[in-house]
Amino acid sequence: MKTLIDVLAALSDFVKIASEWAESASKAEVETFTQIYPQKEEAVKKAVEKSVTLEEVRSVLANLSRSGQKETVLKLLQKYGGSRLSEVPPERYAALFADAQEAAHAE
Repeated sequence: MKTLIDVLAALSDFVKIASEWAESASKAEVETFTQIYPQKEEAVKKAVEKSVTLEEVRSVLANLSRSGQKETVLKLLQKYGGSRLSEVPPERYAALFADAQEAAHAE
């Protein structure tokens, strides 16, 4: 009978130690996961900003200008920080591109 009690005590100690280890491992796993995989919104925002190039923005603005919307082009450039496309910061290309496309579809 004493052997059974010893085995159960050892098993209880093992379960306690294993659960403490699992809890600490889970916390470390979550921290590692968060570091490896950035927040979804940040990742999407960065992807959108990087996916629009200067050439794409220039193309849509040139099409607007050719279709007689030079005033719109100038207003858009001023809205995003410049009087020429070269003065617009690259991180604002995505927003400028979206507004320019919207203006092109509005005509």
